Amino acid sequence: MATALGTASAGVLYGDRVNQLDLRVGKVLRFGTRRTSVNLDIYNALNSSAVQGESQAYATWRLPQLVMMGRFVKISSQVDF
Repeated sequence: MATALGTASAGVLYGDRVNQLDLRVGKVLRFGTRRTSVNLDIYNALNSSAVQGESQAYATWRLPQLVMMGRFVKISSQVDF
């Protein structure tokens, strides 16, 4: 619904919905009294590209400024002794 000035009513324009799935797979290894865990983390596993920030300037209104980071992987380990 537009007003006399041609702008949208409050609460009508929304950005993308952000759905992000992060996964972690780990394995615990035991060597005598020592314990090691090895992990594989996958961030943004579904590879969403939702816009997280938009420009509010007049000339570039709603131009994406920040997009969700693409799928990436992290390998980590922890040693307990």
